[in-house]
Amino acid sequence: MRKVSCRIGKIMVGIVVVIALITAASFTTATLAQEVTLTIIAASGWTPCEVGKKLTPEFTKYAEEKLGYPVKIVWDLVPFANWYEKSATALASHSTQYDIIFSDSQWLGTFSWGKHIIKLNSFIEKDPELKAIVEDFYQEHRDAYMSYPYGTPNYWGLPMEGDDLVLYVRSDLLNDSTERANFKAKYGFDLPRTYEDFDALDWFKFEKVLEFFTRPPDLYGTAMEYSKEYDFISDHVMALFWSWGGDIIDWETYKVDGIMNSPQNVEALEYYKHLLKYQPLGAADYGIDQCITAMSQGKVFSTLTWAAVGFPIFDPKTSLVSDKVLVVKPPKGKVMRSYCIGGQPWVLSEYSQHKKEVFEFFKWWYSKEIQWKFAEMGGNPVIRKLIDSEEFKKLNPWNRAYVEMIPGARDFWHLPCYAEMLLVQQEEWHNYVSGATPDAKTALDRTASRQEEILKDWEFLK
Repeated sequence: MRKVSCRIGKIMVGIVVVIALITAASFTTATLAQEVTLTIIAASGWTPCEVGKKLTPEFTKYAEEKLGYPVKIVWDLVPFANWYEKSATALASHSTQYDIIFSDSQWLGTFSWGKHIIKLNSFIEKDPELKAIVEDFYQEHRDAYMSYPYGTPNYWGLPMEGDDLVLYVRSDLLNDSTERANFKAKYGFDLPRTYEDFDALDWFKFEKVLEFFTRPPDLYGTAMEYSKEYDFISDHVMALFWSWGGDIIDWETYKVDGIMNSPQNVEALEYYKHLLKYQPLGAADYGIDQCITAMSQGKVFSTLTWAAVGFPIFDPKTSLVSDKVLVVKPPKGKVMRSYCIGGQPWVLSEYSQHKKEVFEFFKWWYSKEIQWKFAEMGGNPVIRKLIDSEEFKKLNPWNRAYVEMIPGARDFWHLPCYAEMLLVQQEEWHNYVSGATPDAKTALDRTASRQEEILKDWEFLK
């Protein structure tokens, strides 16, 4: 979900920006008779953005009561292919067109590096209500959706949509008495069927389940993301790296060689390619849409993809298995269970003329009432007092797995050169799984070498 333009990002960060001190006029309260309009740029067709657009008319009435004048919210929903470029171009030109940018988490590096977005720390510290909201986020959410550099208390965004990788499985097959008897006879242990059963499962036991349900051409064990488009293969492969005990960089030195191509990562990448044997023909080019379609059509027993995209699987209008799916945690790796975090923050443009109103909007958005409405309409909220509740975990089929996968979840490449780093691994890892590169070690050696050159160009690696 992180379509990014390397070219525009590079141009943005390269611009020398001289920003004057914020004038008092930037925060001037509108007159009582004046209507203020806040404009948000976001991705069209993406559930949290579409839901947000439906909810925000309620803010106008709230603003009238709280501020004494109406504040209208306008959404500029643009195609995914244009979302980053249009956002970045507006910021690079110091345009006042957008007050809020619905951003991807890795863009925080680019946008903050160029001083195009507001650093939020001072505003959070002086506003007790906003500070309480931030303290109610998971640390993983503060790291992924707010921080640059990653994991530091330097906050540039606020989480709009939480997300992580979850596993969708066919509950009807798992509960079939004949299937259960046949599985037990073949493998010597019970076929998992409950959320708790999957919580205890590692990849090597789960592979037996995939093998059992691989019955071509009508049924396959799973569908996962291997495509070189967007960040599809990267999210899944890095999840296995971390779960195998590996990593992608030494953040103290910015050294990649010896870490990206470690023995743990080589083994994990080999294993991810190995899993193609349980997937439909052409799965080496699958992205999110293909995984959702394969699951919805009953072509696969399972799919590993995002909590935020699972709604079509449960929609009787689009799915043949809408009442036959359970959402669980993905399996443990050799060392742990640590998967990629998804989701997106939103950020406040340095060039907004209505910063006071933006902060009021944020505080309205994170109220329990609005966060609950967001959840009811298919969004993944982030306020812990809501998402940790049993009521929330039972609201949507994916909610429990979404919440329980947050601890230990990780993001990647919060750097201004994110797009370049991502492109390298997308190319190299897809070349390996598709057969263009002969072995995993070569693919990872090439990844490490190319990424270190990028980090040197940006003067992160000396």
